[in-house]
Amino acid sequence: MAWNETKAKQFGIVLRRLREERGLSQEALAFRAGVTKNQVQLIESGRSSGRKDATGPSNPRLSTLVGLAEILEMPVHELLKHGKI
Repeated sequence: MAWNETKAKQFGIVLRRLREERGLSQEALAFRAGVTKNQVQLIESGRSSGRKDATGPSNPRLSTLVGLAEILEMPVHELLKHGKI
C-alpha cells in the first residue's frame, strides 16, 4: 500500500488520540521526543507543510517516529499498527 494523504491523516488522528490519552500537550510530546511542536502539529494534521499552497501528506522520518513511540511508551511497530499502516 502506498503512503497517501488519507493514511497520513489517519495516522495523525491516532497520534493525537494516543497523545491525549497520556495527558500530553503537543508541546510536551515534541519536547520529550526531541522534535518541534510544528512537526507534531503537521503529523497530527497529516500535512507535509504549514503553507496553504503546499500539497502532499506528512511523511515523518523514522527517527521522528522512534522518538514519538518512545515517549508514548510503545515500540514503533505498535505505533504504526495503531495507525493501521
